[in-house]
Amino acid sequence: MDLKELLTLITNVNNWTIDSILSFLSIIIAIVGGIFAYKQWRYSNKTKRADFINQIISKLRFDKEMAETMNVIDYGNEWYNDKFHNQNNGLEKRMDNLLSYLSYICYLKKEKHIGKREFCIFEYEVNRVCSSPSVKCYLWNLYHFSSKQKANCSFQYLIDYGMKNKLIDKREFLKSESNVYGKKLNF
Repeated sequence: MDLKELLTLITNVNNWTIDSILSFLSIIIAIVGGIFAYKQWRYSNKTKRADFINQIISKLRFDKEMAETMNVIDYGNEWYNDKFHNQNNGLEKRMDNLLSYLSYICYLKKEKHIGKREFCIFEYEVNRVCSSPSVKCYLWNLYHFSSKQKANCSFQYLIDYGMKNKLIDKREFLKSESNVYGKKLNF
């Protein structure tokens, strides 16, 4: 059957039966229902995504401990020194918490769970952290300490983001002996 015969069959009212009309209407209703369901699903996903981003923002910016730790970095304080790992002031735990969270955000970006427009919300914090000399020194020490243990660094996604965006000098960072970063850990 060619196209001309098919059109003749469809347009010829004498060929229409109640069953064919009902089948046709059923198909139309199913298509309209499918379009409606798809639109509802997309709207639901957008809402869930917005809630997810809001949770990340709330934790990063409004959690007291995270905000205070970000301020230590943001105001350029030199906090990573020879005493850092031996202090009981909780700074190491707070830094690890913040860097883990930012590394998680970089993971979400890399795996495309958040897009460019969503990442823009966090870009300042991530870029500021990756630009901090103390953070870079801390990450360098942890990276090489982890390498000697034959393990990945806990903050690898943050490090990868910093290198990819030229906030961390890749060549210097990958050297186990560096004039830029001070060795504080035993590796």
